[in-house]
Amino acid sequence: MSGHRLTLLLVALTALVGLAAADAEYNVVDYGARPDGGADSAAAFQAAWGAACNDTGRSGSRPVLRVPAGRFLLSRAYFKGPCRSAGVVVAIDGNGTVFAPPVVDSMAWIMFHHADGLAIRGGTLDGQGQEYWACKKDGRCTGQGPRTLDISQSKGVSVEQLTLLDSKNVHIAIFDSTGVTVEGVRIVAPANSPNTDGIHAQLSRHVRILNTTIGTGDDCVSLGPGTSDVLIRDIKCGPGHGISIGSLGGQAGEEGVRNVTVERAVLTGTTNGLRIKTWGMPNPGSVTGVSFSQVTMHRVANPILVDQDYCPRKVDCPGKSSGVQISDVSYEDIEGTSTTPVAVKFNCSATNPCSGIKLRNIRLTYRQKRPAQAKCRNAGGSASGEVRPASCF
Repeated sequence: MSGHRLTLLLVALTALVGLAAADAEYNVVDYGARPDGGADSAAAFQAAWGAACNDTGRSGSRPVLRVPAGRFLLSRAYFKGPCRSAGVVVAIDGNGTVFAPPVVDSMAWIMFHHADGLAIRGGTLDGQGQEYWACKKDGRCTGQGPRTLDISQSKGVSVEQLTLLDSKNVHIAIFDSTGVTVEGVRIVAPANSPNTDGIHAQLSRHVRILNTTIGTGDDCVSLGPGTSDVLIRDIKCGPGHGISIGSLGGQAGEEGVRNVTVERAVLTGTTNGLRIKTWGMPNPGSVTGVSFSQVTMHRVANPILVDQDYCPRKVDCPGKSSGVQISDVSYEDIEGTSTTPVAVKFNCSATNPCSGIKLRNIRLTYRQKRPAQAKCRNAGGSASGEVRPASCF
């Protein structure tokens, strides 16, 4: 066989292999979705998911559920696995927006359940929470409202380059899942929007939140009971309530939080900075192995805060002493400005004092150049390097 003919044959074989390995796409428009937002596309989204989820992912490819450019009204979607392939890619084009109706009668607007290997890429999810927030403010709505993106009991999930707007409740909820990465995501809601946490993880392991910008009316990131091995790196937070572990200890039998790393974060105009919050109840629990480092605060009300006396209704906390044990928590290279005189506050439990708290290279001032204060209650630890305000241990 001549060299020319051999080259042509190799090119043809390569093309055939590429074709065989190409990702199969399931475009929601092909299943009846309306890109003009004029009608509910829930049935079309569910049908496209069913087809993608049942695709075997032949030759190592991954089926793609495609949402093209346009605005798609979605009343509610429950995307259930397990799927036959190694995972479905949900690809929303850059000019594609999926938006919720003013009222969603469920705890979650878009839920992925048992969706191992799920990958969500690009586009916008608009929760349209304004009407619900107003309803809640004047007392007509008493529920919590639906979460925008709910990922539960899933493994190996990634969410990248997604924008989430104005969720009625939490924007991204991660529950009982392992190996979840959120990267390059943007979350936006007004500072006065209630309970609109950016990302909340609970009963989940090996969670990574990277290079993400969050501004909401509640915690930018919150970690609930049973969450471990978490990395939060290169995030921008504000407005909002900061980065929170908790609240914990609200119920008996809760699992603890352990092995959490927060590094290279910038918080601007937030109510709190780095917060650990537990109920003033005797329910046992624990927080251990937490590291906060290279964090910059701009006009943060409570830059470093441990509050073990959380009891907003004032009637649920007999004895007001937390049963959660906080230990082995380090703060290193934390700098910036506090809008209140007390920039560092460890308000720990009388029955379970905080222990093993480490401060190193802390440079926090009150407003611009005025000295800030540190206050301790039932807390023990050590300080090294430059520590301003001076340690209260």
